[in-house]
Parts: sequence; structure tokens; C-alpha cells
Amino acid sequence: MAETADLQALRYEALLKITRTMGGVALSGAVPTPTLELAKQLGISITDAWMCFDIYRTYFGKDLKKQDLTRMLQTTGVIFLGGGIAGYVGIRLAQALLHDLLEQIPIANAIITGLAFGSSTLLVGLAWLALVEQSYFAKATDES
Repeated sequence: MAETADLQALRYEALLKITRTMGGVALSGAVPTPTLELAKQLGISITDAWMCFDIYRTYFGKDLKKQDLTRMLQTTGVIFLGGGIAGYVGIRLAQALLHDLLEQIPIANAIITGLAFGSSTLLVGLAWLALVEQSYFAKATDES
């Protein structure tokens, strides 16, 4: 029972991190940046990566190292990660293009791009949370 409560507390903390990051990304995505769109995309990508590292730290109490990531990929599959990275880059480039296309309609641009940015960060966070939890369970099983 205590393990279930611990897992719920970890999951709650991770979901709070995802929600906070999603809100910040949605707000920054909605702000018009006519000539700085690629810089904004880079900043949002760094924020997403930081969120993922922070979720890992929440579950394992330490920073993600190369060998930890390698172990996670062995249990979850490199194909999933490779497809996820390619999809992520594609989504971010499409969002930058969408932002540029909608720049002439300020309110619609802010709403649509804010929702697009926030929702993609939410999906990244939830997918990463699933990978971290799978690794967490695998580690708990190995230690038993």
C-alpha cells in the first residue's frame, strides 16, 4: 500500500511539472515574435528537455546520465524514441510555419499557436512520463 501511495505522489509531482511547463510554453507560443520564431522554438525545445530531465529526477532522485538513458532505451525500444524525436522536430517546424502564416490574424494566431505549443509539450511530457514509469517499474522489479 505504501508503494502505491509513493507512486501516486511521484506521478502527481510529475504531472504538476508537465502542467506548469505546458502553461508556460502555451503562453510563450502565443506571444508574437515576427523575426525570432526559430529562437523561440529553440527555447521551447530546451524547456521541454528540461521538463523531461526534471521528471526523471523526481522518480529516481538523481540526474539522468547517458547510461541511465541507454538502459531506458533498451527496455522501451530505440525505434519509439527515434520516431518520437523525428515527430517532435517536425511538429516544432510545422508550428513555426503555422505561426508565420497566421501572423496576419493576431487573435487567431495567438490562440491557435498557444494551443498547438502547449498541447505538444503536454504530449511530450506524458510520453516521457510513461517511459520513466516503465523504467521505474523495471528497476523496482530488478531490485526485488
